[in-house]
Amino acid sequence: MVEINATAFELRTALRVLRVELAINTYRVASVAGLNDSDLAVLDVLARDGTQSPTALARRTGIHAATMTGVLVRLEKAGWIVRRPDAADARRVQIEAAGFARLTEIYGDGNQRLDEIAAGLTTEQAGTVLDYLRTVTDAVRAASLELAATAR
Repeated sequence: MVEINATAFELRTALRVLRVELAINTYRVASVAGLNDSDLAVLDVLARDGTQSPTALARRTGIHAATMTGVLVRLEKAGWIVRRPDAADARRVQIEAAGFARLTEIYGDGNQRLDEIAAGLTTEQAGTVLDYLRTVTDAVRAASLELAATAR
């Protein structure tokens, strides 16, 4: 086990504070967009990872398959997604994102603030931050997958 020093503690604390602020922001963005947190999570995964099956979306987001069905129905009715027949198997569908211009507008101010912060970093500083965030993301994903395996 790694001994926790003051820097590690401060970094973990900063990440916990960031997590709370991101959760609050996500709630508010979803509210302005007329969505809930689960809906926004699905749209975010589609934006980052592209078109995918409902099963893949459920696995990636941790949303139960039956619940995912309801999420997709809501998103489709509101014009946020489109269901397309799977090219390999017409009995299956692929979920494609639509209507991202609305979300881009809602996130506009926040994105501008983040861009301003990034503009103040040197290339080396930005590289260090990116490396840290990517490594943290991988660690959190691994911990989450372990938790999911024990919850079954």
